[in-house]
Amino acid sequence: MTETQTTTPAPALTVREMTATEVPPLPDPAKYKAYFDAEGRLPAPREVDAGHYQQLVLEVRTGRLYFYAQDWRIPRGLNDDRADRFPPIEGIWAPFHWLKVPDIIFWTIDSGIPVQERPYLTLEEGNQFAREVAPLAEALLLNLVAVPGTDTFDWSAESASAGLDIQAACSRHKTPPRGRRPELVNMAEAVSVHPRLVQDRWATMTDAQLDEEAEHLNRCGLDHNQQIAKGLGIDPRGHYASLVGTRAWLYEQRLMKAAGRPVQSVEKWLAATEAAAVKRAHAELAQSGEPTGQADLYVTADTTDAELETSAERVVQDAESEGIVLLGDAKRAATARRVQLRQQVLDELAMFGTARAEAEKVVKSSRSAIYSRLYQAFSWDGQPVPSDADLGRLAQMSRQAVNKLHEPLDADA
Repeated sequence: MTETQTTTPAPALTVREMTATEVPPLPDPAKYKAYFDAEGRLPAPREVDAGHYQQLVLEVRTGRLYFYAQDWRIPRGLNDDRADRFPPIEGIWAPFHWLKVPDIIFWTIDSGIPVQERPYLTLEEGNQFAREVAPLAEALLLNLVAVPGTDTFDWSAESASAGLDIQAACSRHKTPPRGRRPELVNMAEAVSVHPRLVQDRWATMTDAQLDEEAEHLNRCGLDHNQQIAKGLGIDPRGHYASLVGTRAWLYEQRLMKAAGRPVQSVEKWLAATEAAAVKRAHAELAQSGEPTGQADLYVTADTTDAELETSAERVVQDAESEGIVLLGDAKRAATARRVQLRQQVLDELAMFGTARAEAEKVVKSSRSAIYSRLYQAFSWDGQPVPSDADLGRLAQMSRQAVNKLHEPLDADA
């Protein structure tokens, strides 16, 4: 961890004692054995599908550790949706490098009816096992690293090693803890032996871009930078070898480069300045009663490619004058904003086009109805016979227009 990084204010670890009402009864070994002794010719008992149903669960946000057992008596289909099941599938301890710290982590206990080294645990044995593993869970919690500016955590080599030791403790062989794994390298350690790993572009990357960079470093950092392994004397291709804590380090590094200045994505800054400019234009209009021209915007739908270049430069300069570090590419953000504004114009065109077409349908229908009634009135004799001027007022037409329709009829007559 870097000197400016702080460990997460992890809650004190507590071991929750499970009760008999929270844990299903143990499967019956006799039914299991009888089924397999008969080579599956008997009706399959539920005990056969029990599988590895016992876990240790750690709630990262609360610090609670406890023994847990899924209810093996409830049938589970092959296509069951596990979204609403507990423990959640995304919290399973199956690290492929170290990309996220879930709020709930669980380790499956390698126990079972045919497992002589570790039969299924009773309630008392499960609670006792949680107490035995508690120091490792506490080490995991205390060594997690807070990701600056977020409410999330990142791994450190120490916390990840503690997780691996819990995994080993849950195996049927009950492997003792090994402690810190040398093949897990904290990002700060990697930078200390290979300073050229640090890229200037990280200082102005957005959160999403830093997350992608962190994942790439997790997966490929050691392979692509052999100087790290050489400097630390480790095998970069060892089991679980990985850079660890990359996301927290990158976020912290970005803050350090900002030197106390606020950081903001260029998209948010553009949106805020655009909203402020429009608000000022509306206020001026309300005050003067006359339009004062278009709001001073960096980008509009009519901005040309050449103007985009200067607009992007002006965005960066104006943000710097406000003491703000912009994250992301200003030109790309300006170009994306122009795309949005032009799409708005096209959407409005489609809306008004639809309205015009509907209106023309109404006009056409109304015109036909008006003409039919005018011709009907033209054919009348006797009283009352309205004049062309009277008919024009009723039809919302000029007298001349009505007379023009009437004249051919008079000629034919």
